[in-house]
Order: sequence, then C-alpha cells, then structure tokens
Amino acid sequence: MSDRINTFIDSIDRRVDEIANACTACGACATACPTIAIAGIEAGSPETLTAGIRDILRGNAAPDAAQDWAKACCGSGNCLTVCEHGINPRFMLTMARRAMSQDQAVSERRASGKAAFQKMSRGVRVLSRLSLPPELHAKLSPRSHPERDEVPDLVFYTGCNMLKTPHIGLLCLDVLEKLSVTYEVQGGPSACCGILQTRPGDTENAGRQAFNTLDKMAASKTSQVLSWCPTCQIQFGETMIPSYREATGSALDMTIFPVYLASRLDELRPYMTTPVNKRVALYEYAGELGVMESIRALLNAIPGLELVENKVSSIGYTSTALAPLGNYHKDTMAAALAEAEALGVDTFVGVYHADHREFSGHESAWPFTVASYMELVGESMGLARPDRFKELKLMQDADAIMAASMALIEAHKLDPEHVRDVVIADMLDDQVLPIDRKLHAAE
Repeated sequence: MSDRINTFIDSIDRRVDEIANACTACGACATACPTIAIAGIEAGSPETLTAGIRDILRGNAAPDAAQDWAKACCGSGNCLTVCEHGINPRFMLTMARRAMSQDQAVSERRASGKAAFQKMSRGVRVLSRLSLPPELHAKLSPRSHPERDEVPDLVFYTGCNMLKTPHIGLLCLDVLEKLSVTYEVQGGPSACCGILQTRPGDTENAGRQAFNTLDKMAASKTSQVLSWCPTCQIQFGETMIPSYREATGSALDMTIFPVYLASRLDELRPYMTTPVNKRVALYEYAGELGVMESIRALLNAIPGLELVENKVSSIGYTSTALAPLGNYHKDTMAAALAEAEALGVDTFVGVYHADHREFSGHESAWPFTVASYMELVGESMGLARPDRFKELKLMQDADAIMAASMALIEAHKLDPEHVRDVVIADMLDDQVLPIDRKLHAAE
C-alpha cells in the first residue's frame, strides 16, 4: 500500500476508536431511527442495540439485532442531531458494516467490489452515449471546460450513474452558465467515489479510488465542489474528505447541488421568468442533507408552478439505500404514484437520477408526466434538454431502442450486441416497481 492509503486507513481506524470510546450506548440514535421498525428488527432496548454497535466497532461479539441494524441502515439522517457526544451515527453504522465485512476473505471483498464497479461502468458508458452525440457527451466528461488560465469557481461532480440520464447534468451546467459561474467537470467511472468498494469492505481500494478522484478535484485549484449524487455526498463528506484533508492538507469542501442552487436563489430569480403552469408533486426522501428544503424553495420560486404536498415520502436518503428493507421501497413508490394521481398533478418529480430512471418507465401508465426538478427549473429559465433516456425507456422494447439509437451507436463506435445487452440489463430490467399497475400493492 502507498503511504497515503496507509494514512487513510490509519485515519479511519482512529476515528472508529474515537467513536467506540465516546459512545455511551445511551440509545438516542436507535430511538430516532425509523429503519428498525420497518426492517422488523427485534431490538430489545435502544441501549442494548447501540451497545451492540459499539461492540462491533471494538471487534467484540454483538447481538444479531445490532448486526441487522447496521446492515439495514438506509441513511435517513434522523440520528444526526441526537447524539450528545458529537458522534455521527450514520458514519458509525457505516464503520460497523466495515468491521463486520472483515470476516470475509480479502479476495472475496475485492472481487465483489470489482464486479459491482465493472457493471456500473458498463451501464454508464453505454447509456450515456445513447443519449448524447459525441460533442455533447464531451461536455460532461472530466475536465471539460473552455481552456483558460484562471482557477474555476467550482468543480461540478456528476458522480457516475447520473450520466445514464445526462440531460440532467447538462441542465445543471446550463444554469451555472446563466449565473456566470466557471466550472470544471469531474465524474464518471474514472472519478468514482469508491462506494462500490466500500460496501463489501474493500477499504484499501475504496480509499485509493476516492483519493485519486479527490486529487483530480484538488488539481483544479478551487476548494468548492458541487456534488449531484447523495451517495457521493455522504461517501466523500462523511468518510473520505476528512481523511483526505488529514493526509494532504487540502481545503476541499463539497456541497450537494440543490443546496448550492437554493443558496443563490436571489440571483436565479431574474432568470426564472417563464411561467410553468403545472401542478407538481415531489417524491421526497429523508437524509438530512438539506436537499428537500432546497428543492421545495426552487420549485416554489417558479412562476405559475403549484407544488402540492404528497403525503407519501421515503425514510431513506436515496432509493439505492433501501434494498435491505424488502418491499418497503417498492410499496412506497407505488403509494406515492397513486397519491400523485389522487392529487391531480400534471407532473411527478423525482429528486435524484436513480428516481428518474425508475419513474420514467411508469409515465405511460399514469395521467401525468415524470420529470427531474431540474427540468422545471430549466423550463422557467428558457432552458431545455431532451430527455432521451425516458424516450427510450418508454419504448419498452430492445429492438425499438436499438433501431432508434443506431446513429449514436455508430457515432460512438459501440458494439451493437454489447449495447443490446446493456439496454436490457441496465435500462429495461432496471425497474424495482413493475410498470403494470395491477401488480402494485397500492392498487
């Protein structure tokens, strides 16, 4: 291992020791956590549950309930403000999962992370190119900015999977340009946050991946980074950047995009002049990242738009965190769609890229359109980018998608057979909730 990665792991281990020593097992975080009841964890007392997490961090045997809690954590963020000792319980549970994974062979952990990374990379590479011609695709590629000598105002970090729905990223850049913000783009599989290695416990390669990405951000000479993906925001903000600062002395800081945009709402308002006469419902998450408050502020600033309250929301910080909770995510989405229909909305808005990939496939079954909130912000500013991903997914037929995409397949010099495999696996089969409404619990 390099000295930097040794420093990273030493930093993580020290932070874990500090948490284990500071935790009094008071149970406040377990009491605040909504996951325990939804996951059906027989917790006993909150104190017993948190004592079990502390035991895991110390390398001791722990009750099954504590292990189940660590595995099921969906990052709701309800716990972040309740600890009297300044512990971040979400990070504590992340580190408990890391500790639990050490029982598995290093080779198995590395193989699991590698397989997940390769699958993600394949989907991002192909689906991003089915949406954009080469010249527009380059705009969202790392370090894509006009040549200049001055330091950019910020780095726009796409993460990886947002590039499957690249019209969202282009709208973000369009809005930054309206604000006269200079930027550098980073993201994609070559600049990953390391989460796919973190999940199976391959800490060494997770740190190596994340530090390489942070090096690229730091090379821009600006300290301000805007993230799009909430998983990247938590991975970098809570796990990686604190250790990177320790190892390098960097002043890098990361803010999630809608929070940044809402902070500049007064500057945005003069551009948000086109009426968007739509009744809109939002699919909301928890997460304590300030995202939902910011998006509501942005949507409420759009002239003509009526934002109605959808009573159905998710406890997780994003959809991908809900996999351990069985049918919860699927049933919650079904209930949110049914509620939006009952509210008579024109548009159902997902917050993140994973939401957009999921809900896009449902549009033909419901009496409203599906959109990203950035499409509505853009519309109010006279900005538009075609949603090619939704257009293709709604075809629900691999042959039709291939036929409609052949010009871009040729322009990007992609292998058609490979593209077809990705379309089936990463677009058509990437559907948690069945498109057929008859199969929804809410129906």
